[in-house]
Amino acid sequence: MVAEVPSAEPPALVHPAWRAAHPWLVQGTTRRGDGSEPFDLGIFSDASPVEVVLGAWERLRRGSGCARVVYAHQVHESDVRVHGEGPPGLHLTEPCDGHVTSAEGVLLAVTVADCVPVFVVAPQRRAVGLLHAGWRGVAAGVVERGLAVLRDEIGSSAADLHVHLGPAICGRCYEVGPEVLQVLGLRAPSGRAPVDLRAVVAARAVAAGVPASSVTVSAHCTRCGDSDLFSHRGGGRARQVGFLGIRA
Repeated sequence: MVAEVPSAEPPALVHPAWRAAHPWLVQGTTRRGDGSEPFDLGIFSDASPVEVVLGAWERLRRGSGCARVVYAHQVHESDVRVHGEGPPGLHLTEPCDGHVTSAEGVLLAVTVADCVPVFVVAPQRRAVGLLHAGWRGVAAGVVERGLAVLRDEIGSSAADLHVHLGPAICGRCYEVGPEVLQVLGLRAPSGRAPVDLRAVVAARAVAAGVPASSVTVSAHCTRCGDSDLFSHRGGGRARQVGFLGIRA
């Protein structure tokens, strides 16, 4: 378990051990912020006016130090896209739930508000992958697909990868129906039951070849505690962003 630490600009929670070990890495999950307007990056939600959302994305881009930000409409499936260099600004790709890059100055982004942002780093290849993992995407194989893209397109073996499961709803707060447990490959009770989605993702990453010692899990829950995060289950429509990139 890792308790991410806050950063001021952009307002985010960052993995302290990764920040120390990989100074070339840009990584974090945005927080609500402390201004008069929420730091809402929900392009496809209606929680905040469009000028507030676009201003938040520009603040994220500037604060990250990356010129180019790539993001997609997420559809809870398993498509993962590879990104190279390109013009600066915020770029929306075709719908997908995962991104991979080895290009400097490119920031990958996924929006979350209970789902798991899955951060994947290949230190030897200096490449990164970022996945959006809700229960539907996990059942569809987005974790395995992301690792396969890093292998096939970047040449990174799963044994060389480091995986972090960022702030998301915890197993105590996330209650689902038996049909969800069944498609996740878990024993399905007759009624609703809690599920720790990050534990499911971790098990899938390890089964795909990532060493268990290279998998970390955030101590922050989007629903309970005082992590300063948006929660869909908590009734919010705003979105934070998991971001990952390589410094220019």
